[in-house]
Amino acid sequence: MFKLKDGFIIREIGNQIMAVPVGKQTSEIHGMIALSESGKLLWERLKTGASVEELAAVLLENYDVEKEVAEADADKFIKALAEQGALL
Repeated sequence: MFKLKDGFIIREIGNQIMAVPVGKQTSEIHGMIALSESGKLLWERLKTGASVEELAAVLLENYDVEKEVAEADADKFIKALAEQGALL
């Protein structure tokens, strides 16, 4: 199960969606995290915690995509957030 750390807000800047660290996160994460529309959906789901399979289910509910592609995309998203230090 993966969950986002507290201390982020979502902002739309121009035509981009950004996760912006606030509070103590500003000292841990430098810069903003760019999100796509699907990334924003997954981000919202990760606020309460989710597995890769649950994230893939979100993608399957919202997009016309094969299960294997949804699972690979969800896994890639989790790995990217982990590298950024945004997950507990």
